[in-house]
Amino acid sequence: MNTIQNAAWARTEAEAARLKRATLLDLFAAEPARAAHLTVSAPHLVTDFSKQRVDSGAMGALANLAEAMDFAGWRAKLFAGKIINTTEGRAAMHWALRAPDAPANVRETQARRAAFARHIRPEIDAIVHLGIGGSDLGPRLVLDALKPHRVAGLDVRFAANVDGADVVDAIEGLDPARTLLVVVSKTFTTQETLANAAFIRAWGPKHLAAATAAPDVAVRWGVPQANVFEFWDWVGGRYSLWSSVSLACVIALQDGVFDALLDGAAEMDAHFRDEPFARNLPALSAALQMWNREALGHGSYAIIPYSERLRLLPLYLQQLEMESNGKRVARDGSVLERSACGVTWGAAGTNAQHSFFQLLHQGVDEIPVEIIVNAGVHEGPTSHRAKVFANALAQARALMVGRRSSEPHRDFPGNRASTLTALDALTPQALGALLAFYEHRTFAQAVLAGINPFDQFGVELGKEMAKELLPALEGGAPPETADPSTIAWLGRLAPRL
Repeated sequence: MNTIQNAAWARTEAEAARLKRATLLDLFAAEPARAAHLTVSAPHLVTDFSKQRVDSGAMGALANLAEAMDFAGWRAKLFAGKIINTTEGRAAMHWALRAPDAPANVRETQARRAAFARHIRPEIDAIVHLGIGGSDLGPRLVLDALKPHRVAGLDVRFAANVDGADVVDAIEGLDPARTLLVVVSKTFTTQETLANAAFIRAWGPKHLAAATAAPDVAVRWGVPQANVFEFWDWVGGRYSLWSSVSLACVIALQDGVFDALLDGAAEMDAHFRDEPFARNLPALSAALQMWNREALGHGSYAIIPYSERLRLLPLYLQQLEMESNGKRVARDGSVLERSACGVTWGAAGTNAQHSFFQLLHQGVDEIPVEIIVNAGVHEGPTSHRAKVFANALAQARALMVGRRSSEPHRDFPGNRASTLTALDALTPQALGALLAFYEHRTFAQAVLAGINPFDQFGVELGKEMAKELLPALEGGAPPETADPSTIAWLGRLAPRL
């Protein structure tokens, strides 16, 4: 880091040292209107940061840090299509997939997808979607979250794991003559996806389709040219749900729903692109994530959606955040002085309350909590809606105020930070805005840390070694470079195949 950046961090750390002596209740007493001052709105979202350990001095330091790290400059490069994935020499233009003035090739592919959806629906009862990582988590989340907007009678199954149980479950009870197999792989070389695809192709589905950045490879594999839907190398896997990766969503959702998802994301793009740091929800949220992690020393946070339809959001965010920002070197290859990413984890409330909230309330370490509620209409019994809201609000309050007791085991220390975000409703537009918010927050965190969030070399080494070990499990000799423990385990497992 340069002198200006180091000075900005020093100021941030000084503010954190000052506030470590203050309780959240002290901060409310000193600023009775902080709930209003620290509540920020963006398209379809409103977020209350007032239960975070910050005040005007801390927020000023974070704004200064964003300026020192050239947040505005990097944001401009993102939306100008500049090469900001510096290690791979690529732009990061996932936002263009939902832009009102999307490139011509994007619009053409969108039109082809919509036409294919209308054509194929009468011919199928089920879709089997095969992908892994970003080719799986996004579409899975979208279809789960937008279940009320699904086409009636059309089943969608997902398989990602190379464990054969996943593909066996995916085709159980289906008629191959009425099934569409969708293979999603950017390079069409992903080992797990192609192994699963070969198994299901042999089962004999009548219809094949693919989403890939290597269409020629998909055609050689056997997918009809007309059923191959392209996306491009400027679309990273965990940022790709807006592309043909979500072909199954386009088919399984009612006409216009996926377009509405794109529209909501585009609204958040405009907010992130145009709003200054002080009113920019993704940027402020990113700064407070880094504040909790690097200034206050909280190494993880829990994401708790009080919405069953968003139950897969924590799993989705694990990949988005930790695969993007789980780095140890800066853009120039120098070793980072601070971490760039914490541990993301969580589950849907109220289930989570009966699982790990014991740790959140009474564990030794403070773990900031991010709570999300759907402020719109809910499915199911109307009386349940108030109960969901009551639990979400109560948990945020209980984390902050605690409860003193003369019995140590009943003592709640309180003074634990949380953020509360509300969607105006769980509509396709709001879901699009929410997911785009998290994408931009992840990018903003990377800017503050000085890293490239768009490569993922950390996932490669283990996969490469798996390819080296596979022949030994299939009757060959162990690699000469294998260590004694691995050789011993090859000896134990190979005879069981």
